[in-house]
Amino acid sequence: MTDTGDEQADIIGERLILGTGFTEDERPEIVERFTALGKRLRSYPADSVDLRLSVKNRGRAEQKVTLECRLAGVEPLVATSTEEDLPTALTEVREDMIHQLDKLKTRRDPRHDRPHRP
Repeated sequence: MTDTGDEQADIIGERLILGTGFTEDERPEIVERFTALGKRLRSYPADSVDLRLSVKNRGRAEQKVTLECRLAGVEPLVATSTEEDLPTALTEVREDMIHQLDKLKTRRDPRHDRPHRP
């Protein structure tokens, strides 16, 4: 039986592209940090998910971390952080992306459109 944590890390590991400012050596740590994001993405077919992580001006006061998520049939979702501490910035973009995915799911859930029963 497969551990669900491994499955969630797998979708991140398979679909995450490390862009500007990151190296492949950092992938295992980033994938581990983004495992909670994998939980939100598992309701989408893995081949319809594309993630891209980049950082500009790494290690400087004007550092900006960007996480883009593209899902089939949905406008791209983008989370950014200007936090100077890279681990904190990664956590911020992860949490923001989770929030955006939760909002997207709520909007798309047909139960959301039903009138409230008194």
